Amino acid sequence: MKRRTGYLIKRGHVYHAVWTVSGKKFMVTTGKRNKDDAQTELARIMQPFVVGDQIKVLEHVKGELEGRKGELARLEDERNPPLRVVDAWVRFTDANNRPDSGPVTLRGYESHFSQFENWLEGQHPNLKTLRDVSKAIAGEYATHLTKRGLSANRFNKHIRLLELLFRVLKDAARTNGEPNPWTDIQRKRQIAEGRRELTVEELRTVCEAATGELRTLLAIGIYTGLRLGDCSTLRWGEVDLVRNLIKRIPRKTGRRNPKPVMIPIHPTLKAILSEVREAQQAGQAYVLPDTAALYGCSPERLTNGIREHFEKCGIQVHKPGTGFESVQGEDGKQHEEHTGKRAVVEVGFHSLRHTFVSLCRQSGAPLAVVEAVVGHSNPAMTRHYTHVSELAAGQAVGLLPSVLGKDMPATTVLKMIEAHKVRELAERLTSKTANEIRAELLKLTEPDKAK
Repeated sequence: MKRRTGYLIKRGHVYHAVWTVSGKKFMVTTGKRNKDDAQTELARIMQPFVVGDQIKVLEHVKGELEGRKGELARLEDERNPPLRVVDAWVRFTDANNRPDSGPVTLRGYESHFSQFENWLEGQHPNLKTLRDVSKAIAGEYATHLTKRGLSANRFNKHIRLLELLFRVLKDAARTNGEPNPWTDIQRKRQIAEGRRELTVEELRTVCEAATGELRTLLAIGIYTGLRLGDCSTLRWGEVDLVRNLIKRIPRKTGRRNPKPVMIPIHPTLKAILSEVREAQQAGQAYVLPDTAALYGCSPERLTNGIREHFEKCGIQVHKPGTGFESVQGEDGKQHEEHTGKRAVVEVGFHSLRHTFVSLCRQSGAPLAVVEAVVGHSNPAMTRHYTHVSELAAGQAVGLLPSVLGKDMPATTVLKMIEAHKVRELAERLTSKTANEIRAELLKLTEPDKAK
């Protein structure tokens, strides 16, 4: 591009500035007789034209650079293609910077991503790479999830997984520094809907109707307060029938805090575990091998099977008014019909954990003891509880009633002795009061009987 600087011509004794624009010549006097002074004035006159030319030059250079950058990006895409949506899940599972999720959690993640992938294929069939998913598309999918009627919990799980996957794969997706499209998706407010505990009569009903591994599974849940995953995959190496103790690292908190919970074995549970151990072949690793296998491949089937057992025992598992309603059929009988709305589960296997805590508290066990037995998932809360001895924990579990059928024998319960009473007796101990003190000590240590 030609740069306009103009030139000088002398007419008479004065120099004139001359320049051309679009074939038209312009001339103006500099008013200077000295050539050097005239050259300075020429530069001043031409300054606006020079600046305008510089802007055009810079714009041209900028266009050239952008074109070159685009060409480089195209060549880089050919050499190292950005991650495709269809390859994203495999790359995510292989990534070394993703969270160390368990197999059950990963299956849930895979289901969430598969649903997003199917939606994307239907709504945006031309979108092939992960980096092409924009904030607008993320918002569109969030609207789709809302219209599906997902609960706040399930909606949030979908969005959290997609945000995590895009964050882990940002380098492979070659997002070029673009923000995560899922970060600004508003999470839904969740309302806690906890399980209710079962009454002792309900426990007896479901236990008396259970057979095989289900009966043992229910017994472990009732007398340990462990979650379904921990009960289903309990190993004999974690069960000490001599010390009457179960030592288990909870699956839920084990990755963050691999500290085991120490759970005393209730006499009723001990009798059942002893029967199972004798009936099993030597070398069996799991207490419930079939249940462990089912939980490993399909925990949903196991959960649904337990709920079906509760329903057969006459226990309503869903919160009244949610999901199902009682309708009179043509035969005049009442039956449950789905309303199309989400059913809130009120009773399930996790109810046994609530029941364990409630029964322990009703029996007078200190809160610190109960928390130590069940294991608390919140470290900040755990710091508020003191160390619990095996004796105190054994007393808490031993006070639980027997609910595994009326044929179970009465169980001896450990009896705790208050320290100040022992100290009072020790202070009164003399050669003359020895027999009296001995009788009082025997009375204090006399075991109770639980039905």
